[in-house]
Amino acid sequence: MFETLFSRPAAIQRHHTGPYAKERRAYLAQLAAQRTPRATMRIRAHYCLTMAKELDNWPPDYQFTQADIDTIAAAWATESVANGRAATATNPQRTYRMVAVAFLRCIDRLRPEPSLPPGRYADRIEAFIEDQRQNRWQSEETCRNGRWKVVSFLSYLEGYGYDLERIDVSHVDAYFQHLSHRLSRPSLRTVAIGLRAWFRYCETRGWTRPGLADAILVPRVYQHESLPLGPTWDQVSRMIDEASGDDPANLRNRAILLLLAVYGLRSGEVRRLQLDDVDWQQDRLRIQRSKSGKFETFPLEPSTGNAIACYLRNGRPPSQSRVLFLTLRAPYRALSNGALHNLVRRYLAIVGWPVKGYGSHGLRHACARHLLEAGHSFKEVGDHLGHRSPRSTSIYAKANLEALRLVAFDHLGGLT
Repeated sequence: MFETLFSRPAAIQRHHTGPYAKERRAYLAQLAAQRTPRATMRIRAHYCLTMAKELDNWPPDYQFTQADIDTIAAAWATESVANGRAATATNPQRTYRMVAVAFLRCIDRLRPEPSLPPGRYADRIEAFIEDQRQNRWQSEETCRNGRWKVVSFLSYLEGYGYDLERIDVSHVDAYFQHLSHRLSRPSLRTVAIGLRAWFRYCETRGWTRPGLADAILVPRVYQHESLPLGPTWDQVSRMIDEASGDDPANLRNRAILLLLAVYGLRSGEVRRLQLDDVDWQQDRLRIQRSKSGKFETFPLEPSTGNAIACYLRNGRPPSQSRVLFLTLRAPYRALSNGALHNLVRRYLAIVGWPVKGYGSHGLRHACARHLLEAGHSFKEVGDHLGHRSPRSTSIYAKANLEALRLVAFDHLGGLT
């Protein structure tokens, strides 16, 4: 990666020998997969190396806050401008901060920001979630996602000093404008639907002004407008090969990638796995589905079982937790959704798959395609993925030309 960005041997050597070289290469590979211009990548590589050197001054397990990054960026910018090194940058402090946040998030060293002050709107949020759980949101995963959407919106209000009781349509519009720079249209749609439900609930209890729910315009998303392709099976194999190694990170990551690819599991289904869910005597794996909450049992595929066993023997840190996959640094805890998402994105970038919009779910799509191409029926694939409706599996027909050809022959009666 460094050889493709720099031509001077001294620069290449500096980036190779600098701290966190492997992590910096993975971050730059993500940028390359997003088709970031070479000139921009060179600038970010420089900032990234500077931040990597700064990390040596902190404990190896320290999680950085936004305030920490602001302080580091301000100090760096002041020194750089004084020495004339950042004279050509429009806003060196902002650029440094942006790269530092992205790099720290990539290596799972960024501490999540507190969502809301303790107790602020907490009772109202829980009352709303309970109402939705009883009437519409049957899955705990759906409830968690719905809570996250509401909390994110309320955190935005807190950041600007707005009170929920006094906001109007312009505040809601400003929030969606804020989201539009980093969310796709389908993602904006899910946020809009979640906030519509929240405002309708608030309006019935007099917590907000009337009319906010109806004022939210939900982006239109056409059915099956995008193909759920995911990486090819060859790229999946290369991702798993990239995770070969005896260090704890590779042992853990290889087992996770195999579970995602072989079983087509969702992120939450992997993160919730317990030590007791692996039955070594019967070679069985028990999965709790994210949407239905039901448990399903599968045969333990040999390569996946071996990867899990290697992780348990040589990679898993000592912990009283019964969760199977833990973080690499203390305090050891279950992986967050963002941590697993970024883990998969790093490997997708390495094999050259566009990472935007794809994380662990991309491997679920790859699993479905692979099973269909191997000749399995849509019913069999749906059962493997835990789909409750055949319609959920039928979308993969658009990505499987051979299956479409068979459907055409069947319905046309061989007239072709």
